Amino acid sequence: MGDSNTAKLLTKQTLQELKERGFRFVLIKGYAVDRQVDYIQLNHFTLVPVVELPQDPAEKEIFEPIDSDILEEWVSDPENIRAYVEIDPKLYGGKK
Repeated sequence: MGDSNTAKLLTKQTLQELKERGFRFVLIKGYAVDRQVDYIQLNHFTLVPVVELPQDPAEKEIFEPIDSDILEEWVSDPENIRAYVEIDPKLYGGKK
């Protein structure tokens, strides 16, 4: 994770950019050192920006509102929490 081609480190600026682009939630995915999804290691995350929550119960996962205190805490304490925002150029205005 954290590959500069697909992800951007979560910072106050990144969080603000997501808000300005209309994203309202992030899908939270934990990951292990070998890049396998792992919800046990609680200090490395990938965040996937979304505008609306899925309506299909089969698609329910762990989402957090973009304005949450948790995300604010993560950007304020990068030593303990490493979070990366997955960047899809088509959805993110072509910028990484």
